[in-house]
Amino acid sequence: MANKVKRFISIIQHKLFLVVFVGLLMASVKGDCTETFYDEVLSLTPPFEMRLKKTGPIRLAGLLYEADTTALEKLVQKGMRIKVQLVSNKPDRYGRKAAHVYLKDGRWIQGELVRQGHATPFPYPGEHALIRDLYLLETPISQSALKDDIKIDQFGIIEGMVVDVAEIKGKTYLNFGSNWRDDFTIKIDKVSLKKFRAFGFDLPTLKGHRLRIRGWVFFQNGPMIAPQHPNQIEVIKE
Repeated sequence: MANKVKRFISIIQHKLFLVVFVGLLMASVKGDCTETFYDEVLSLTPPFEMRLKKTGPIRLAGLLYEADTTALEKLVQKGMRIKVQLVSNKPDRYGRKAAHVYLKDGRWIQGELVRQGHATPFPYPGEHALIRDLYLLETPISQSALKDDIKIDQFGIIEGMVVDVAEIKGKTYLNFGSNWRDDFTIKIDKVSLKKFRAFGFDLPTLKGHRLRIRGWVFFQNGPMIAPQHPNQIEVIKE
């Protein structure tokens, strides 16, 4: 009888463990997944904002800027029902939630704006998931890494071949010219380096490869970009 009781208690404990484990797993999955639903457009604020009936203000995720501020209005109109995929439920400091938006016919708003040349993709923190899909739709206007007139203190898309990779005091430098003191360089700090490794980037092996990087250019022994995420870099296969 005692053995039966022990066995019964063991079964109950096992079932309780499974319930708790599954509950925790579901909670984790729910937190990691984006929420998808339909909503109605109340108003547009070009280039990339709109107010929805249920959701409130949203911002089109993964887009940096737009050359034609009327492009959004050509795709979306007030009263239109759209499919919304939230990147996060947490609004930014302006009260907007980042989202991907799809029209009734299935067209992806971000994809259309990029394909038509009205927007530049950029992987803001937390908005990396579909960024490489946007890259495939883009016809980027890149600057050569060897040019002398790369503009400082502004966003740039730079392309060139890595001629050397150096690690100094925990930081990794990808050099694009023969003189690291004044040529274009990519700098990856310790924190970002962990992301690159987790992403599968073996930085020393990038020597001899052609890269395209996007980000804000600053001056440090020549023009430099310090990417925060691997999705800022594309390996160009020729």
